[in-house]
Amino acid sequence: MDAYKEKFEITDRTIFALGLDIYTNYPLTPDLLVHELCHLKQQERIGVKEWAYDFLENPQKRLEFELEAYRAQILSVKDRNQRDQIRRQSAIDLSSSLYGNIITRDQAFTLLKV
Repeated sequence: MDAYKEKFEITDRTIFALGLDIYTNYPLTPDLLVHELCHLKQQERIGVKEWAYDFLENPQKRLEFELEAYRAQILSVKDRNQRDQIRRQSAIDLSSSLYGNIITRDQAFTLLKV
């Protein structure tokens, strides 16, 4: 976590998936669980060390990882209005310091269309 704290804003509300674990201080909603499970599947697919390195050092790969996870999260919600709310919040989060300001909010909103 120290490596992540050096690059990103980590708060008590930050959720992080690594290896076989999901680290959180709060119960996850079903859609957030889908998001985090997507990261665990990514790590299984390419390897935990490579995933962690790419997440930390490669903003384009970080964006790819997060877009995949946010899209899965959004698609997991059946209610259209709730899905739109999650898309809007996801765009805010994805364009924030949480991910190193790798994209604008408008770009994120467009890329999160499912």
